[in-house]
Amino acid sequence: MNDLATDVLVIGAGLAGAMIAAHLAERNVRVGIVDAQRVGQGATRRALRLATLSPHPSHLHETKRGLERLRLITAQHGALLQSCSVVHLATMPEQREALQRLAEANADAGIEWTDRPDALPAGLGGGLLVHDSALVDIDRLLVRLLRHPNITVRQHAEVFKLESRHDMTYVLCKGYTLSAPCVVLATNAYIGLLSPYLADSVRAARGAVWTSRPLDDGAAGSLHLPMPLVFDDARLTLMPDRDSQVQAAAWLWRERDANKDPADELRRLLKRFGLGKPEQTSQWSTGVTTVTDDGAPRVGRLDADGAVLYALGLGLYGLAWSTIAAERIAELAFTH
Repeated sequence: MNDLATDVLVIGAGLAGAMIAAHLAERNVRVGIVDAQRVGQGATRRALRLATLSPHPSHLHETKRGLERLRLITAQHGALLQSCSVVHLATMPEQREALQRLAEANADAGIEWTDRPDALPAGLGGGLLVHDSALVDIDRLLVRLLRHPNITVRQHAEVFKLESRHDMTYVLCKGYTLSAPCVVLATNAYIGLLSPYLADSVRAARGAVWTSRPLDDGAAGSLHLPMPLVFDDARLTLMPDRDSQVQAAAWLWRERDANKDPADELRRLLKRFGLGKPEQTSQWSTGVTTVTDDGAPRVGRLDADGAVLYALGLGLYGLAWSTIAAERIAELAFTH
């Protein structure tokens, strides 16, 4: 059975897959998108809605461009919750110095070094203040992106094998087979099921996410949170959410963190700010995403002449990278 008549079939209906599908659909490409679960129920479900640029020197300007494009798209689809600034912090002196040098060298990029007490909670030194960041309603964004008339969505379609024959790629699902001239893999942590080669190009990041109940004034202990805080390249994030709530996340992927529990790391952060108590807690969740060693996503062809493309490892700055990945996939799809 193949009732998806498409030019491109995207496997993975998270943020990256939806952005790729919408980018292609706007160019009059018929796109099918399939997912083993429901739309946005993988790593995307545990995202914090925070869109900010990456503080890697080699990625700063590219993710800034992606962030600007994302702000336009989210505003167009009514999914921009609010504009905000973000402070990136480092716990090690050498990392803090690197952030300060980055600010000094890129004063025209909408970033600056700050040690203002009104921008930082007590006890924290200076940080990299990133303007023009945003909070995004990811659920609404996914729905609006996939509502395009050139996109067909199939949920609960678990793909277990790909086969290429002649000018067509066949996507084998349980009980039926789909096919398309071009296939895009945007399956994040599940990529090892389809391509061991690609699985070796990314590494898993284990995460824990905490969401508070609405907090009254003074209920958050020592918390003073005028804007989101991102620690150690998004290893830890603490941010105000809607309706007087707070969200926080911990993600571990480095070798030195192999034996650590992200939930324990997150509890330590919350305790520092008087948070995490049972009466404050609405939800705890855990999950897995993928990152790359250099922090940039992997986008390309599975083989030099093939019609299987991939966009993986958008990592913890995935909102900023998503539009960049979609543009790159479109370039590859149109040159096949």
